Amino acid sequence: MLQEAYDLLQDILGDPLLADLPEDVDTEDVRCQIARAKGHVIDLTLLRPGDNKMRVSVLHNARVSDLQRIVTKAIKRSTPDLPKAYSWRSMWRRYNLSVGSIKLSDRNRMLIHYGVKNNDTVSFTKRVAVTSTHAPPPPHRRR
Repeated sequence: MLQEAYDLLQDILGDPLLADLPEDVDTEDVRCQIARAKGHVIDLTLLRPGDNKMRVSVLHNARVSDLQRIVTKAIKRSTPDLPKAYSWRSMWRRYNLSVGSIKLSDRNRMLIHYGVKNNDTVSFTKRVAVTSTHAPPPPHRRR
């Protein structure tokens, strides 16, 4: 029984469609690879600081949050010396992804609504803090 399961797993992993998946594969990677075979994937080039380029792929109906998750996973895979305690939440609060001059600021918006298309270049841009000029500053508390 165990040998049959092992043989079945080897047949699946030997499939040429799944041959270029990473070692720490998850369901999202498999789904993206299957969608690539059907032509439902947007391939993007991620430009990291220091002119490091990396290829990432997202489904054509992906949202900005999906792209952020894929970028996070790709950077973790390509940078083995990254500290485990690195705060991605903090990083996404400080930086936006952008395509050309368009900032992908709304995490729930679909990438195609921003005009992202195949073979675009995505880069990190510093997030600008938005302050309201209409609200008065909070009162100073005296002690």
